[in-house]
Amino acid sequence: MIPVTLYEIPYFTCDVAPVVQVLSASDLAQSVARLKDGKHLVRCLTRRQAFVSNQAVVIPGKACVFDAMTINWENRAWNFVDSEVRKYAARINSKGQCPEVDYREEFYPGQHWTEIYPETTLEASMEIKNLAELSGIALLRKAGLPWGKYKRNPDDQAKLHVAAVHEVKAEQCLDEGDRIWPLVWPFNKPTQCYHAAMVRGYGYVEWMVFAKYQDGSIRFKGTSYIIA
Repeated sequence: MIPVTLYEIPYFTCDVAPVVQVLSASDLAQSVARLKDGKHLVRCLTRRQAFVSNQAVVIPGKACVFDAMTINWENRAWNFVDSEVRKYAARINSKGQCPEVDYREEFYPGQHWTEIYPETTLEASMEIKNLAELSGIALLRKAGLPWGKYKRNPDDQAKLHVAAVHEVKAEQCLDEGDRIWPLVWPFNKPTQCYHAAMVRGYGYVEWMVFAKYQDGSIRFKGTSYIIA
């Protein structure tokens, strides 16, 4: 029998080029973001959006950040009207550098990067990211919570990571029991409520919701897990 080796089909890689080499003068003129040199355009085969990104920069003592503007494109027709600017942040490594951006289609911009919402400050976003990644994921996994796809595919090499974070109204972190019986929490109410979107590969998203309470504890909604 002739041995047969099966290879996994690699993920598509996106095309990356300076915007001045990709977009015409008229395209640049209609851009609401005033695209300039130093930005690059990321265009993927299976997406209907392209991404115009600037280079990641280090904000000393805080994080690495970069902006990416999504542009709808189809059949070489660019639509800047529906463009949307998103901001991403990541931890600075031990050498004071930013992690690389991953240009594979299913992982852009990469596991190290987390989208931060405009209404949430960079400091708050990094705090949510740290709590979710360094404490929440590890501790909740240890508690044996049934995260469906993660539990069914223990050998999957895709890392569960926090892809987006934002802060919402504190009362959104209350469980139904707290809403029904408000007398049980009159002296220890949540002061801040955080949402973290956890992603594992393409098409798998799970939300982690947790709050800071008046006594300084961190409590994960829907569980009995508390970080004192």
